[in-house]
Amino acid sequence: MRTPDQKEEHREDIGCLKAIEMFYAYIDGEIDDPESVADFEHHLEHCRSCYSRAEFERLLAERLKSAAAERASHGLRKRLRTLMENF
Repeated sequence: MRTPDQKEEHREDIGCLKAIEMFYAYIDGEIDDPESVADFEHHLEHCRSCYSRAEFERLLAERLKSAAAERASHGLRKRLRTLMENF
C-alpha cells in the first residue's frame, strides 16, 4: 500500500465487484501488472468494507499456511490411515 508521504494520483476507482474478483490473486501475489495492483490498493484505501474483507482473507491465508506446515499427530495419522483403508 502507498505510504502516507506519497502523493495520491487521480485514479478511477475499480469498484467493489472488481475488487472482490481480485482478492485472492492479490493476496497470493499473483497480479503481475503494477497498474492493477495500484488500482486494487487504491480501492482498499477508500472502501472500508473491501479493506476489512481483504484483511480477513489475508489473515486466513496466513493461518492456513502455518497450519499446513504442522505435522498431524500420530493418533490422527493412524485414524486417517484406517479410514482410508476401510473406504
